[in-house]
Amino acid sequence: MNNKASIFVISCCIQCTLFAPSSVGQKLRLVDPMAVQVNGDPSRAVQTVSLPSRIPQKQCDVVILGGELGGSAAALEAASKGVRVCLTEPTLWIGGQMTAEGVSAFDDNQWTETTGSSRKFQYLRQKIRKHYAPLLRDGIRADTTLNPGACWVSYECSEASVDHDVLLAMLAPYIKSGALVLLTRSAPIVAEHKGRRLKSAIVYNFETHQVLRLNGSVFIDATALGEFLPMAKAEYVTGAEAQGQTGEPDASLKADPDAAQSFTYTFVLGQRQSPLYVEKPAKYGSYRSHFSFSSTDADGKTLSYSMYKQLPNTPGSFWSYRRLIAKDQFKPGIFASDLSMINWDSNDVCDNDLLSLDPDKQAKAMQYGKQVAMSFAWWLQHEAPHDDAQGRGFPEIYLDRLAMGSTDGLSQFPYIREARRIKAMRTIREQDVVTENARAKWFSDTVGIGQYPIDIHACGTVASMPNAKPFQIPLGSLISSNVDNLLAASKNIGTTHITNGAYRVHSTEWSIGSAAGTVAAAAVKKHLQIKQIESNPFRLHEIQLELILSGQPLVWFDDVLINSPLFESAQLATALGLIEVPDNSLSFHSESFMEGRDVVHALHRLFIEGVLVMDFSLPEDALRKPVEWERLRQFGLATGKRHGCINRGDFASWIIALYRANNSSRS
Repeated sequence: MNNKASIFVISCCIQCTLFAPSSVGQKLRLVDPMAVQVNGDPSRAVQTVSLPSRIPQKQCDVVILGGELGGSAAALEAASKGVRVCLTEPTLWIGGQMTAEGVSAFDDNQWTETTGSSRKFQYLRQKIRKHYAPLLRDGIRADTTLNPGACWVSYECSEASVDHDVLLAMLAPYIKSGALVLLTRSAPIVAEHKGRRLKSAIVYNFETHQVLRLNGSVFIDATALGEFLPMAKAEYVTGAEAQGQTGEPDASLKADPDAAQSFTYTFVLGQRQSPLYVEKPAKYGSYRSHFSFSSTDADGKTLSYSMYKQLPNTPGSFWSYRRLIAKDQFKPGIFASDLSMINWDSNDVCDNDLLSLDPDKQAKAMQYGKQVAMSFAWWLQHEAPHDDAQGRGFPEIYLDRLAMGSTDGLSQFPYIREARRIKAMRTIREQDVVTENARAKWFSDTVGIGQYPIDIHACGTVASMPNAKPFQIPLGSLISSNVDNLLAASKNIGTTHITNGAYRVHSTEWSIGSAAGTVAAAAVKKHLQIKQIESNPFRLHEIQLELILSGQPLVWFDDVLINSPLFESAQLATALGLIEVPDNSLSFHSESFMEGRDVVHALHRLFIEGVLVMDFSLPEDALRKPVEWERLRQFGLATGKRHGCINRGDFASWIIALYRANNSSRS
């Protein structure tokens, strides 16, 4: 499948034969991330691009720079809505942290499988499980709870190559139809502007050494490092803000632009009878003191683990932490051994130059990350303490050089926790997600939800962070404050250093991307500015309705499943502010009765929006009592055959039917 993707890229470039004069006329240098070697001169991975006077062009409606998980979701959503999408990716695999960055052990939460992620993200996870279902031994259930690796960090750990194939299959119909042009091994090098708007992005293919101009109406930065932001002249932030800038209780008193979280080259280990040793990196001695079986959790607690044995007061062993394949779950001969992905404190790396605009410094930082990862693999084979403390080294483990789709066995791109962050219309702060209530701050422009602790892999001393409550994704955090047709759709949205630690995980990034793709498609099809959608309640509600109909929750409910008949009406009624959300619970409480004041509030909102031609009121003594459907009929409202006291579920379905009927006529 990887080879087919590369062939598609080459043929596309050949087909795009329309030429236009270049406005740049300069030489540019950039790092090919897949050319960085563990040893040798890192600058050999830096390529120099001489822009020709005439550059082939491709006309797109939406240009997505970066195939991270958010970029892939954005492409899927936009292409499904009938606009022309161009998607670039510097590695061989789309999917970012789930695939090319190797973290195919999902960072999820207790609601990911039910109410806490979007329908398409859940579909992705179930398709991964279905891949493994025919391979399972008798007695292992092939259901929605299957965890191929039986890992303890996640509800689903699987192979990155399988995850990539499933994701690519979801995009395949749009690639085949021509709605989506996928350009792997390609990265942006120039952004071309007209005033506050982007006109095009020039991208470079690391294998063909060709350049291509992608013209578009809306641009989305979904790169791993937010590297398109400086090209686009978008204002952005790096590192940690000062408390005086954000008002965050746990922010430092002084800003530190270099305080980005660590990054990690992940790798996969298997087991075999005869040793297959990793070559000892030349600088191993420099890194040796960094390696151990200790790990610090998001709450700041450090625990010590053993290779295979579960120690007291730990959730499992080092080996099973992010194990991708538990061999014993499968039929004999399917897998030769367990496969365990290594993403541990010991191969975390801090190097500010990863975000440098100097490609030589960036290549050097990547090489440093690879050296640490390979050194940790060597330590595990040769020096790691045995579970019984009677020896050192595990010669039976080996580096699976095929698992990551790379030549050296390391992930194609380092796992990025924190990138450049766009200066957005709205910045999400610590006090927005850390509250005394059951849920985080309410955002009226919500376009998705997420939940994860504030997990900061700091490159210096950091205090233990409070828990983030189940939160929303505000549309304003995706929109550039100074470039009119630019959205962010990865770990580069308008968070702070602190809140990035909660918003950076798989399911949240997917929802961010889906929202960006939906907004981009609407802007193209309706000839709107992005900010016109954000600032116009009617347009915003259209986007929210689209997202809800696609199965993306915008409001947290732990008792309304995505496939429930009540999902759409409960989500939309609360997103529109027609039904209040309880602060002290994540539940919708569909069977609870509506008090008179709540009914009056909802109908008054519809009157203001022009859905109802008359306002509605109740006597003071009826405002705190349950209301019956017969009362509404007395005011001329058509309620069908409903009788008795109005409950929240029935009311949501009824009032959204009214809203959507009016909404259709206005559209």
